[in-house]
Amino acid sequence: MDEVQEVKVRKVLIATPAHDGRLDVWYATSLVNSIRVAQANNVFLHPVFMSYDALVQRARNDLFRLAVEGEYDDMIWIDADLEWNPMWIMEMLSRSEDVIGGTYRKKTDDAEMYTVKTHNLDRNEETGYIKVEGVGTGFLKLSRKAFMALWESSEPYQNEGREGRMVCDIQIVDGQLCSEDVVLCQKLNSLGFDIWLAPHMTCVHIGTKKFYGNFEGFIARVKEMQNGREMDTESHQEARRLA
Repeated sequence: MDEVQEVKVRKVLIATPAHDGRLDVWYATSLVNSIRVAQANNVFLHPVFMSYDALVQRARNDLFRLAVEGEYDDMIWIDADLEWNPMWIMEMLSRSEDVIGGTYRKKTDDAEMYTVKTHNLDRNEETGYIKVEGVGTGFLKLSRKAFMALWESSEPYQNEGREGRMVCDIQIVDGQLCSEDVVLCQKLNSLGFDIWLAPHMTCVHIGTKKFYGNFEGFIARVKEMQNGREMDTESHQEARRLA
């Protein structure tokens, strides 16, 4: 009889804070399709929705705790109001980089703004990714190495009889109030992790309508401006937002 070899299934936590207990239908559709694609590739996507917590940093810290205690191979943060291409999940998991994120347009028609902090727009020749200072946690992969380093380096606290770690927090830095995703990226940088942005992974942001973005097109326009081409007032504003 032929010997049957067990195939190791990669276990991935899909971490989604949902303050009001609701998930957008486009998020749900993307998640269902992502699970289907993952199953075909021996990947188990386990979505956990941390709901009804008024403190977003505590909700995110609880998701970190679940990732650590559950011995997940990776965790992917996805906000409940995003739509994405399921193949992006597989791409992030196929890469060796510990931290890979996508982006999304902010919910406004007044200006084209994205959840990215960078002075660098140069792409890696192999991957096409951009090394950035920070990205939003709305669509972000952390390897086990990365999330364990964050957990082990963060201050412990007790909450309702369970130990947590202050991985995500709101802080004042140089007189400026920094949100928990900015603080998280600062911690990753201080721990020696590069943060990579996949510019083609521009999620759809759901609000009063679908806010579509195209970050690749956006940075192409910014590069044109930086090369000294003619800029109108709106283009100058776009360039300053990434400067």
